[in-house]
Amino acid sequence: RNPGLSEKRARLVAFIEHLDAGIGLVLNALQTNDLHDNTLIVFTSDNGGLLRDEANNGPLRDGKQSVYEGGLRVPTSIVWKNHITAESSTNYMAATMDLYPTLLEAANIDYSHEIDGISFLPVLKNDTLAEAERPLYFVRREGGARYGGLTIQAVIRDDWKLLQNSPFEAQELYNLKEDP
Repeated sequence: RNPGLSEKRARLVAFIEHLDAGIGLVLNALQTNDLHDNTLIVFTSDNGGLLRDEANNGPLRDGKQSVYEGGLRVPTSIVWKNHITAESSTNYMAATMDLYPTLLEAANIDYSHEIDGISFLPVLKNDTLAEAERPLYFVRREGGARYGGLTIQAVIRDDWKLLQNSPFEAQELYNLKEDP
């Protein structure tokens, strides 16, 4: 145990270490069964860390259950041997719904039905892909007394983000390039 770590933070760190060990077991199983070289691996989250559990979202404001950047912006790790350059990174902004068409394209699976997501496979392969000309919209309906069933929401378009983090407060407009 690390000195000075609160009980809450220690539990969170232990959970993350347990999760990391579990991911290691899956990766080792892929290696052992000669599947690693032909497997695209995605690790992501649906939201930022929960602040009441003393998660650290770095310099980003707020966390889980928020539409500020600390609640929405999450890192994603994708590994695909011989297709994605190891230890490469990008600031390309994608949404979880973009994983579906990306994985379909990676697997060479054609589809004819309409979907909202946009494949970002070219970004993963170090090709250029213009930022999608679409707004990213986030909505969260909360129950209980805090929101009374009302929603909180945010929309991001280019460098701009309009949000309402509480249904009882005014909307806020940010330039994410200047103020993430």
